[in-house]
Amino acid sequence: MFVSFLMMAKNVAPYISRAIIELQKVDAVKWELIIIDDGSDDDTYNIAKMYSINDSRIIVKKNPFIGKVDGTSYAYTLSKGYIIKCIDSDDILLNDWFSYIPKMQHYDAHCHSAIIVDENLKELAKYFPNPDLISSSFEEAAKGLMSLPKWSWSFKRSVAEKIFPLPSNLPFEDVWMAIIIKKCTSDIMVIEKPLYLYRQHQNQTFGGIVNFSREVVIFRAKRLLKLIEIISRDPRVLNDSSLNERSFYIAKKLNSFLSGDKLSIMKVFYSNLPFKYKLRVIGYRCFPGVVSRLIRVKWFFDAYKN
Repeated sequence: MFVSFLMMAKNVAPYISRAIIELQKVDAVKWELIIIDDGSDDDTYNIAKMYSINDSRIIVKKNPFIGKVDGTSYAYTLSKGYIIKCIDSDDILLNDWFSYIPKMQHYDAHCHSAIIVDENLKELAKYFPNPDLISSSFEEAAKGLMSLPKWSWSFKRSVAEKIFPLPSNLPFEDVWMAIIIKKCTSDIMVIEKPLYLYRQHQNQTFGGIVNFSREVVIFRAKRLLKLIEIISRDPRVLNDSSLNERSFYIAKKLNSFLSGDKLSIMKVFYSNLPFKYKLRVIGYRCFPGVVSRLIRVKWFFDAYKN
């Protein structure tokens, strides 16, 4: 079984060595690591290139495009593996992941849990795949913008051919990957054991998985609005489904509220959003600390649902 790991890298000089070295410990499975440097202005590219000199399994290229979305699609064009998996360059895929490969061949797509750690790899929490995404229909997942982090997924090449190329104007990849996987697979393998160390640090684009500060929430919401605009018109999402642009009304309304510099609670309550979404808007914008704690509690219970 040949596995292709796709890794985008930008200004991760303090972290990328550990990500590479952990993979190099595995010899029992044939794999390749394709690293695309996305315009780093630190020593990231040189560090990655150093490992590739003595290990032919590691391919290091500079991104000929702009941004990690097109860079990830480029990495895929260089890949040869039967199973495709993305790894973030500041994170660590644990070796136990490889022990599940024999079972993976019976499923088109797979997802796993993770340990959330700080920049020194101290455990902060455990992350478990959202069981609502796994059990939902494709239409439900798409309308709700349900997703898992892209590093949680692996999938067969037949699925990758439907995911890639990513729409070049996507603001990020996670939701796109999740809904295309849901559309083209009927059975997803869920691995409850944490197989990944997801590192939290200040340089992350989205501010960390449990960061709900005002600035981060507004930033995420603006990106989600752009994402909605793209997926609500893309034929790979709409064809052979009951979806159309109106299907994304609730998600668009929700993120329109969240993306505003000022939030009127009265406007939220008198809007036609379902009540649970009104609570979500107010929670994210007014009680970020509470939301962060509730997310951790949800992960705890998700562990028992999976």
